[in-house]
Amino acid sequence: MQAIELEVDITANGRIDTCLPPSYRSWFGSHAKLIMILPETQMDELQRQQRLKKWRGLLAETQALPEVLAITNAEIAAEIEAYRNGL
Repeated sequence: MQAIELEVDITANGRIDTCLPPSYRSWFGSHAKLIMILPETQMDELQRQQRLKKWRGLLAETQALPEVLAITNAEIAAEIEAYRNGL
C-alpha cells in the first residue's frame, strides 16, 4: 500500500488547495482518501475535562472499596518487589 501525507489548506469555497510532490502527480484522477485531523477546540477541552472528572470519580470509588482499604503498605511494597523481581 502506498501512502502520502499532505498538509493542505481549505479554500473559502470548500476546495482543497494542494500541490502534489512530483513523484505523486501521476496519481491525478485516482481515488484517494484524505484524513483530516481537526485542531482542538474549546469543546474538545470541555470533553477532556468531563472525561477527567469521570476518571477521577472512578479512581475515588475504587480506592474506597473495603478490600482496597484493608491493603497495608507492607503488602504494597512486597507486590512491587515481586514485580521488580519478575515474579
